[in-house]
Amino acid sequence: MLNLLRIDNMDILCKDVQPMVDFYHGTLGLPFLLPYQPEEEWAAIEAGNVTIYIFKSEVGEHEPRRTPINPENAPGFDSFAFEIADLDEAVAALDGKVEWASDEVITWRHPGGTWYRYRPFYDPEGNMIYVTEPHKVGVPVGSAAASA
Repeated sequence: MLNLLRIDNMDILCKDVQPMVDFYHGTLGLPFLLPYQPEEEWAAIEAGNVTIYIFKSEVGEHEPRRTPINPENAPGFDSFAFEIADLDEAVAALDGKVEWASDEVITWRHPGGTWYRYRPFYDPEGNMIYVTEPHKVGVPVGSAAASA
């Protein structure tokens, strides 16, 4: 039986590692998992229970930026989101430090009662990231759905 436990890591390929390190470690305040050595042109950054690996790539061009409106985007990996406790506090902390993908906070509601407040922004390579304040209703704490 396949027993997947969690997502362990994700890789971001970029043209220039240092601005990405400055952003994820400096701007977002995420710690290094492994000691960062700029001359190696990669970094391992902790993001909760997931490690973000940043690697240099000199192949091709970056995909076009995605928008927060899903039907406007081509199929493929879209974004990832950082859960936060207070969206307004997070937006205030990031304002002036990130390029917002949306001028406003977005609220999404599911008919079952679960709802999210979030705001998307871009990293230096144009990858879309969200800060999200989830309000999950009827999902037991600690369940796979509660941590999704």
